[in-house]
Amino acid sequence: MDIRTITFDFWNTLAVDSAPVKVRELSAQRMMTLLKGAGINTECRNVLTAFAECRKLCYSFQEDKGIDFTPKEQMDWIMDYLGVKPEEGLWNELFDAYTTSLLDIPPGFPKGLGGVLKELRKRYKLAIICNTGRTPGWVVRSVLDNSGLKQYFDVLVFSNEVGVAKPNPYIFRIASRILNEKPENILHIGDHLLTDVAGSRGAGFKAAWYNPEEIDQKVECDLTIKDFSELLKIQ
Repeated sequence: MDIRTITFDFWNTLAVDSAPVKVRELSAQRMMTLLKGAGINTECRNVLTAFAECRKLCYSFQEDKGIDFTPKEQMDWIMDYLGVKPEEGLWNELFDAYTTSLLDIPPGFPKGLGGVLKELRKRYKLAIICNTGRTPGWVVRSVLDNSGLKQYFDVLVFSNEVGVAKPNPYIFRIASRILNEKPENILHIGDHLLTDVAGSRGAGFKAAWYNPEEIDQKVECDLTIKDFSELLKIQ
């Protein structure tokens, strides 16, 4: 394969949410404290239910429509769900509580990932194309910076910042333009068969399915890997 650039999905590819329930509960508790301070009482289960319903809607926007349901739009939706109309100052505090818990409970990264990226960077441009969900791009950048991995990437593309989401081919084309690379010379790696594999192939990229669990399934892609070290053997 004539590969000059490698792009990676972030969630469930490069990073795995180490404690998703705790992250959501931390956000909920912080939001409830802020609401209580403003004289608004709500139960934790109601906030967590709002999170769950909002998450479903976010995935639907991304996977079915190819557009992003941004964290700010999610915050407005959650407030409507809870029947709360906060003033601007409180809204901003609630938004921070909703989106930044990942900084306190960061995701995990595969062992040896930094070493593999360091070697790949000698041969390729590297980038991330990420559907952000509830976590804005700036939070993911901070997580990457804190982990020491941000230094290996030339470009970071986040759905909440560009308004479109995988599998929409436009988000891949945005990355291609920023990287100044032809789509056919880019290999995208991700775990999700729709958003990553089908999405990248639809944009003219080559696609690698990241399958660490070795799921026995026939997938139309250019490469299947279970460990990132396999990328070092690409010819």
